[in-house]
Amino acid sequence: MFKQMLKPGLIAGIIGGVVSILVSVLLILALLLPGQAGITLYCLATPIGLLLSLGIGLLAAFLAQRQSLEKLTANKAAVAGIIAGVVSSIIGVIAVPLTQQMPNWLGLQDKMIEVQLTPSRMMGLSGEQLEMARTQIIAMQKSGAANTTMLAGMAIGLVCGLATGVALGAGGGALGALIFKPSLRRKLVCTNCQAAFELGGNAFIEVKEGQPDVVDYCNWDDLASDAAKQQRAVITDVIKAKGQARQWQCGMCKTVQAY
Repeated sequence: MFKQMLKPGLIAGIIGGVVSILVSVLLILALLLPGQAGITLYCLATPIGLLLSLGIGLLAAFLAQRQSLEKLTANKAAVAGIIAGVVSSIIGVIAVPLTQQMPNWLGLQDKMIEVQLTPSRMMGLSGEQLEMARTQIIAMQKSGAANTTMLAGMAIGLVCGLATGVALGAGGGALGALIFKPSLRRKLVCTNCQAAFELGGNAFIEVKEGQPDVVDYCNWDDLASDAAKQQRAVITDVIKAKGQARQWQCGMCKTVQAY
């Protein structure tokens, strides 16, 4: 199961990691906006990050379902989401030095102080208390104590971010299993007896050279793993060959008809 979920998880994680970095850069650039608008946008980084982590898990489930004939269960899709969460978090960690230095490069130190004071404002502190907090932050920056505090906060944040990213990735993957349906399936309805077949769902197909493809009902749970894998490969080839001149025979009434 892990091997099957590895590729979609990696792809979703890489895409999600790159998107997360771009969003982080855009939120920092938002600090260039005048007034409180930029600070307000920057303070939305946490909820936006949570939504991105959930979206990365959904993307992993979507990619996993696209490569599978079977309807994925929540636990299988969650594995893809976990892989995606780990990969995107690692990419985010690698980009931390860049995103942490950007405010300094852009001369946004004062705006970053305002960001740190935002929780105090939300708590309703007076103007005098806010000025005292501002003075303390500036003093800590000059003494270098702020760097130690920032590094400790980053370490805690990275651990919490990794755990949150993995958890939300798993949740997004499980949720995606409920939303997304297999794309490598094809429904066939017999023109004579109206039997409804779904290749990869309730039916299998037997392909013989020079003869119509025989389609009949089957219980996939009764097939051995090797037989099921081989049958999925056959169905995939048939679905991808859509539009070619070939026929199929209904397993119920033996009627031969075109696809």
